[in-house]
Amino acid sequence: MIGSIIIILAVFALAILLSPMTFSINSVNSGGKIDGFFSFCWIMLMFKYKIKDKETEILILGRQVVRLPHKEKSQKPVDKKKPGSINKSKKILHLGDIFNLSRPMLRLFKDLIYTFRLKYLNMNLTIGFNDPAHNGILAGFLHSIFGSFQAGHAIRWTVDFTRPVMEWDLKAEAAIMPIHILLHMTRFLASRQVLKSGFQYIRD
Repeated sequence: MIGSIIIILAVFALAILLSPMTFSINSVNSGGKIDGFFSFCWIMLMFKYKIKDKETEILILGRQVVRLPHKEKSQKPVDKKKPGSINKSKKILHLGDIFNLSRPMLRLFKDLIYTFRLKYLNMNLTIGFNDPAHNGILAGFLHSIFGSFQAGHAIRWTVDFTRPVMEWDLKAEAAIMPIHILLHMTRFLASRQVLKSGFQYIRD
């Protein structure tokens, strides 16, 4: 009986880990006003953030179950510490830990980015600076970035040489499986630099 329950739970856990997590964005910036939404969908659950209204929705099977409006945080008085109250040895150790973790963190970030599967990308971008020389550099940069990336996607960009502007119309969707996140996180936590920094933090 116990063995059957363990097998069922293992199959259920594997099905969850193999169910893709989908991230979507639909954003428009025109005339200095940004509108649209970000969404995260996994199995039957969806989180959706509306940019203009600054509110979060939680939906189950497409039906809204929670709506969380954005609340402005009240400013708290700044706690001014006396000079010399910072422990310099701790500060140096903290910076050292960040330096040691930078390489595995960058590798984790790269692994996660490459694991994402881009389903579609539709983008119209208009950008410009006051300086024509900067616009020329920008045009070359955008061409090098998006020139080889347009296959299978609709990417259109325009450099405006008449005015400083930043406008876009973006629709994109990407997916990743939780099991890939778990594998990359396990690799990150098991790296020598992370383990060394973790033991150092526990000792101190």
